[in-house]
Amino acid sequence: MHNWKRFFANNYCAITLVLGTTLSQPALSSNLEKSVNEATLMQQQGATSQVIILNSQSATQQLLAEFQTLNKELDQLKINQAHLQQTQAQQTLSMHSLKKQLNTVETTEKSIIPHLLSMIDWLDTFIAQDAPFHTQERQQRIDYLKTSIVDPNTSLPERYRRVLEAYQIESEYGYTIEAYPQTITLTNTALHVKLLRVGRIGLYFQSEDGQHSGYWDHKQGIWHNASADPAIDIADEIKQGLLIAQKQRPHSLLSLPVIK
Repeated sequence: MHNWKRFFANNYCAITLVLGTTLSQPALSSNLEKSVNEATLMQQQGATSQVIILNSQSATQQLLAEFQTLNKELDQLKINQAHLQQTQAQQTLSMHSLKKQLNTVETTEKSIIPHLLSMIDWLDTFIAQDAPFHTQERQQRIDYLKTSIVDPNTSLPERYRRVLEAYQIESEYGYTIEAYPQTITLTNTALHVKLLRVGRIGLYFQSEDGQHSGYWDHKQGIWHNASADPAIDIADEIKQGLLIAQKQRPHSLLSLPVIK
């Protein structure tokens, strides 16, 4: 009786174990499937995270590159700004300098204009008292200077240049020799002659037919007819002087009267 109970107890445990095992397989499959699904989900999530990470790295590198580019542009802008500030400072100095120069020019102009007027008046008086050669041309030059000096469209440097040019022309008369035709008044009679100007030393004439020769008497302010004075024979000398002035013979010594 006792053995039977032991047998029954052992078999009962075995049966119970087998039944327990059999009964737990569906639960085990469910757990296994759940684990597989979780592992798959985690793998998918990991892949997604990896993509996100890679995208983030790419975006970070792009942002870094843009940041570096912007930094370079900022440095360049700083350099340009510094250069512009220096340029502006220099321009400001230049403006102050120009304003100062303009003020100086205005002051200088106020003092130069009276000086130029005085120079023109002196030249006008000098020509009027000088020997009568190129009289009309020289007087026209003076009239031109008087018009230019009051012309608002003529700059100060141009006015000054024209006055100096007139002085230069008058100065050249002092060391040049020339011959040219002109009509003079000799003893109240108009006479066509050739004038011989020897610098400003003397002014001589000879008629076209060679019958009248003479010189300008600066003391008396008249033309003197040397041909009417037997003591003065300068006709040949004047003729030689005319040929020299016309470059028809080489320079040579002339014996002519000088009346001052």
